[in-house]
Amino acid sequence: MYELTRKALIICICLLLSKVMHLTASVYVVLFSVVLATASFSSHIVHLLKVLAPSVFATLVAVLINNLFSEHPFIIWTVVLVYFDFVRRRANTNLRIRMATLPLFMIIFITIYFNSSAYHASIPVILRGVISATFLSAVVASAVNHLMPVRIKPPMPQIIEQPVTGADRLKMLVLVGVGLAFIMINEITSAVFCLVPLVTSAMQPTHSTMKNHSREKILSQVGGCSLAIVVSVLWSGTETNLFAYFVVSFLLIYLLLYWSHYAEPGDRAIHADALMGFLIPYQLYVATNGDSYGLQSIFLRAFELVVALLLIYVVAHWLDHIEVTRKQPKPQKPLAS
Repeated sequence: MYELTRKALIICICLLLSKVMHLTASVYVVLFSVVLATASFSSHIVHLLKVLAPSVFATLVAVLINNLFSEHPFIIWTVVLVYFDFVRRRANTNLRIRMATLPLFMIIFITIYFNSSAYHASIPVILRGVISATFLSAVVASAVNHLMPVRIKPPMPQIIEQPVTGADRLKMLVLVGVGLAFIMINEITSAVFCLVPLVTSAMQPTHSTMKNHSREKILSQVGGCSLAIVVSVLWSGTETNLFAYFVVSFLLIYLLLYWSHYAEPGDRAIHADALMGFLIPYQLYVATNGDSYGLQSIFLRAFELVVALLLIYVVAHWLDHIEVTRKQPKPQKPLAS
């Protein structure tokens, strides 16, 4: 209970300060606060900033590359794919795959928004939001960890080797390349979050785990959107009262952390991902769109996630079927008499 309270306070205070400070890129506050609350247990600001440094560095490099080749989207797309292949080739353990996810998302986010006619001018604001969210999350996490020191650090996760083959790299390039090109060409900026489960699914070691991963993402991400819809309807208007917003947010975050902590080992990944699946639409859309309560944006996000994840599942099922068929021994022809 102590550890769950500490984590919930870090996330909830960050969300509250994001509302108070009117940060335009509040999604980064959600991402960074969850990372620091669940994956970092230090009270030193320098160490906490080091945890987020790869994501910030990836954002800055993405802005630089997009500015250098702003007139050539194809070159930008090619550079992004080359870097993704570079990362995939070196992500040969489960820990490296997890550490690479957030920086890759930041690159995707900047690339899509930079090449969107509607959001191109907001890139400087987004960049300031990333930097502000980084320092805000680190300061809040450091303060909470000083007031509530970590009593028992969880054991280090077991490192599992996952050799990367040429087929794995090709699968990553095709899935991410097609998805990124489709969104860049059609400027569907609302679907940028759909590329995150696409990236994590493409980095799974086998096609069967890729199928299971996409199925779990449907449950966690769409389930998180469903919970955000329920909260938006039940608590509509309370977010304008900061005290009510803090209390409701803390209780919801604590409940999700509690479910994740006491879930069965096979279901913990779903519950942990549901926290992010709920917090992103909750922070971005709830009580920010007048009388609609953000329902239209949440429904759109859920629909796009369902479409993307079903496509990933179909591709994984098809690849798994081909692999199983190839491994089956071919029937021998009867000898001629």
